[in-house]
Amino acid sequence: MSTSPLSRGARGAGVTVVGQIATIGIQFLSIVVLSRLLTPTDFGLVAMVVVFMGVGELLRDFGLPTAALQARSLSGQQASNVFWATAALSLLAALLLVVSTPWIVELYDEPRLASIIPVMAAALVISGLQAQYQVHLARAMRFTALAATAVVARFAGFIAGLTGAFLGWEYWALVAQLVVTAAATLLGNAIQARWLPSRPRRGHGSLDLFRSGGHFGAAQVLSFGADNVDTLVIGSMWGAGPLGIYNRSFQLFMAPISAVLSPLTRVVVPTINRASEHAAEIGYAHSSAAVLLRLQTAVSGLTIWILLVTAATADWLVPLLLGDQWLSTVPIIQILALGGAIRALSQVNYWSYIVNQQSKQLFYSNLVTKPFQILLIIGGVFFGIEGVAWAFVVGRAVTWPINLVWLYRTAGQPWGVFLWNGLRLLGAGGLAFLFVNWTMHLIDLTSPLATVILGTVFATSSYVAAIAATPGGLKEIRGAASIARAVARRR
Repeated sequence: MSTSPLSRGARGAGVTVVGQIATIGIQFLSIVVLSRLLTPTDFGLVAMVVVFMGVGELLRDFGLPTAALQARSLSGQQASNVFWATAALSLLAALLLVVSTPWIVELYDEPRLASIIPVMAAALVISGLQAQYQVHLARAMRFTALAATAVVARFAGFIAGLTGAFLGWEYWALVAQLVVTAAATLLGNAIQARWLPSRPRRGHGSLDLFRSGGHFGAAQVLSFGADNVDTLVIGSMWGAGPLGIYNRSFQLFMAPISAVLSPLTRVVVPTINRASEHAAEIGYAHSSAAVLLRLQTAVSGLTIWILLVTAATADWLVPLLLGDQWLSTVPIIQILALGGAIRALSQVNYWSYIVNQQSKQLFYSNLVTKPFQILLIIGGVFFGIEGVAWAFVVGRAVTWPINLVWLYRTAGQPWGVFLWNGLRLLGAGGLAFLFVNWTMHLIDLTSPLATVILGTVFATSSYVAAIAATPGGLKEIRGAASIARAVARRR
């Protein structure tokens, strides 16, 4: 069996995808079950704190795990220094979150947050301690261990949340879910890694690592602001109920998508870095740009298909899964699905910045594009929840091609082929959505389940046909299929 980096990467991607399918299944089950047991206000209260948890996570990491992951070489002492730096930042972030409690309570005018925030701050520290263990396992290409831990931790969190919901804990059930998931992830990764950090020491080349981490961290702060300002403005202007509606709309499709894209970073980056050391395997056919282009078709194409099915069948899928009380989420889901599709295409840009050692350029790019997205969303809030959703979409649509050109100028990545391939996937998804949505309303089946199943079949066939009909479409489908075959054969 081949043991080359690209072969191991394909196998790792397969393990990661299988693991994330299981994780998504658990997450999806959690969304469905807990949405029936809890109220939009319960979800809105936790979402209010999660925004600030995200700020704490950025301060906690500040790009150090990403810098450690993308480094071509990482000594044991460098890894230990990153661990202790992340641990110190985690504690600092948790303390700042607790100290900010009165201000957050006043911002939302929601006194119940005063008891929620300290508990979720503890989860922030726990999740920070496991970051370097994830990096350690990813650099060793131990993707099975990472996937197994993620599945077990997610299931443990779901059981905790479900138990709390049945016991009548209300929003505390969701808090318990977050804390248990974080604790289980730390325990699982630490056991799998079998690694203990040494005491921190100065030097050992850590300064360059921290400098690169600072660029990634600053870029991630800007990205977080653009991704979460919608939650902040909706919660502060309209309260927990409307925020719960928006949050469920967003989480129904974005949580599964993020659950796949984020872990794949831990596969794509070390795989391409390892492959670059094997000149015999890297020619034009396996250059980083060529590999990333195939990943755009495979990963973004699959993501767009999932969003297409969700959006096209939302009128029947939402009441079937969540109940009639969530029908108001349908138009939000359909709008945000387009933004999620562009988000998937942008993830390939992010991978390109990392593998091309362009941490500073990623920061510069975000410094230009992310404030624009934030301003759009702030303006969209005056047009209601749907206005915020459309602002989310427009912001992603404008900044995705900007980053393609930026990568061309800084890393020499051919922007035209990525743009055309992405537009082909988006166009195929849009045409399939219009066809399926119109057809399903015309047929008007009495069974929601039958409608969803038939809509999924129509969406899949029309989506693949639309891609194949474009110039070069069949070639890209074959390229994506070759990745799938390599994963399936584990070689």
